Amino acid sequence: MNSIRVFPLLLLCACQSGPAPYVKVGPDPQLSAAGPVVLTVTPASGKAVTFTRAQLAALGLVSFTTPDPSRKNELHEYTGPLLSSVLDAAGIAPDATLHLTAHDRYSTDLKLGPLRDVPVIVALKSGGELLELRNYGPVYLTFPYHAFKLNPTVYNAAWVWQMMGITERTD
Repeated sequence: MNSIRVFPLLLLCACQSGPAPYVKVGPDPQLSAAGPVVLTVTPASGKAVTFTRAQLAALGLVSFTTPDPSRKNELHEYTGPLLSSVLDAAGIAPDATLHLTAHDRYSTDLKLGPLRDVPVIVALKSGGELLELRNYGPVYLTFPYHAFKLNPTVYNAAWVWQMMGITERTD
């Protein structure tokens, strides 16, 4: 006679080890004031979408504290919307390749595919202070190095400070 053995099913918790990638933060009066355009995002369609700080903040603010390779790997707190929220508002697909440009004419490309589950912040504040041209702003693309193992040879170049433009690559 065939006997069927029943083994108890062991359920494992898929818990994240280490720090949370980010925390949601409430509205910030410094970021809700009217002001100039600080970021232009251009999808493949070519129809540019411009954002002020207030418009970016209205997408929802998050914060994390992470080592910054542009600042001697010292820990810094960054606050702003998620890059995914900004791209969604502009109509850019989550697996696109982006061309990032800065005020000082620095530019680099960033493939989003490998970052699908990585909460990249379009930082508007650091350490509670508004980012300005003199201190990496007004927009600074920041990565959660504290919570994800990202290859620095690939992603250090994408920590774009003084970022002013994101263009979806079509090639």
